[in-house]
Amino acid sequence: MPALLMDVAPLKVSPAFRRLWLGSMFSTLGYQVSAIAIALEIFDITGSPAAVGLTGLVAVTPLVIGGLYGGVIADHYDRRKVALAASLGMWLVAVALAAQAWAGWRSVWVLYTVIFCESLLQPIDKSARGAIIPRLIKKRMLPAANALNMTVLTLSMSVGPMLGGALVALTGYPLTYTINIAAMMVGLWALYRLPPMRPDHTGEDKPSPLAAIGAGLRFVREVPVVGMTFVVDLIGMVFAQSKPLIPALAVTAFGGGTAASGVLLSATAAGSFLGVTFSGWLSRVQRQGRFLTLSYVAWGAGLALFGLVALSLDGRSPSDSLTENLPAIAAGCAGLAFSGWADALGSVYRSSIIQTVVPDRMLGRMNGLFIVTVVGGPNLGAGVIGFGAELMGPALTAVVGGLVCMVAIGVFTACVPALWRYVFEPLPETSAIPYPEHNPDSPATGVITVVPPRQDEKPDVP
Repeated sequence: MPALLMDVAPLKVSPAFRRLWLGSMFSTLGYQVSAIAIALEIFDITGSPAAVGLTGLVAVTPLVIGGLYGGVIADHYDRRKVALAASLGMWLVAVALAAQAWAGWRSVWVLYTVIFCESLLQPIDKSARGAIIPRLIKKRMLPAANALNMTVLTLSMSVGPMLGGALVALTGYPLTYTINIAAMMVGLWALYRLPPMRPDHTGEDKPSPLAAIGAGLRFVREVPVVGMTFVVDLIGMVFAQSKPLIPALAVTAFGGGTAASGVLLSATAAGSFLGVTFSGWLSRVQRQGRFLTLSYVAWGAGLALFGLVALSLDGRSPSDSLTENLPAIAAGCAGLAFSGWADALGSVYRSSIIQTVVPDRMLGRMNGLFIVTVVGGPNLGAGVIGFGAELMGPALTAVVGGLVCMVAIGVFTACVPALWRYVFEPLPETSAIPYPEHNPDSPATGVITVVPPRQDEKPDVP
């Protein structure tokens, strides 16, 4: 059983990773709480769902800018300082958000400005953080570390909205935003305790920002293993999105009203959480590229299964009672949870392959592109799936979208099989792959000592 449960070894062997993980947990949860509170306040001010939906459009442009240029910044400067500066900027934005709430401004344009600034700074922070992680642990522990990071995301996305809604109802907007300020300080503390994390530019000149972005895009094109990680992710996120379909299907097929919508919307996150909780076996997988590819095929299959369940319910007149429609809702949740399970496990290797294959000097840019893909893909997919639902109906759109995802991944994999053939080959741990170990002789300042392997030490293998 212990081998099945999530591998927490990175938290044990690396004090720096443990602090960074803990800081990310608090910061990400605080961000999710703040995000739902902002959405609720915008609706409270305007009474318009369209005004709430506009938050997605407000976030797109700064997200792309922050993802592209944030990666360049993370590849040019000390990544600890980059992440710390971006996090400090987001903390100041959180302070301003709380201040306007305490002042009672209730301005939707101020809230849009906050969303714009957060969307610009967050990908810069994440680009630098993603490039820091391979410096803190051994390469063979990257899948376990990324699984642990996935728990941060899945828990925050599951608990954050519920916690944010409860805090707004119980305490109001000012105190909810103030709690986010305190949560983000844990993340700032974790980054402050890190040692310098300068990118490796041995024998290279620093190109201009535009040239650096171009070099990153060329790298994606010229290294098909990396390029295909972005391709399969885009296919999955664009053609296999369930969120735009669930509200309509809860009314027309599953029943249970708004309560059923909430249950169905949380099913994918619940599956993701189960996936990372029981992910101890992932460290033994060497055909990581094949595993990643199949995880996206399974993501599409889960949506297709969800659509088939909805099609089987066609013609019924469901009530708004959750208990009366529980078997149908549970069947729909099974397909969505399967998608979430597959996505969570695939995400572990998507990050691990990038961190292993990409040279240190490019890691920031690849993480920036990764963020743009992961966040921008679902936004594009929401439009594609929504348009499909208008033409074919939501249930058939789910089936077709899932099948298109599966077939498209198969076609691209047949044309560019580099990711399918990729096998993780464990390397000897050297000082170029820092192994963090707390130095008991130094003061508690988060110093990381790079411990080179002994000459008689055998290479670590998964």
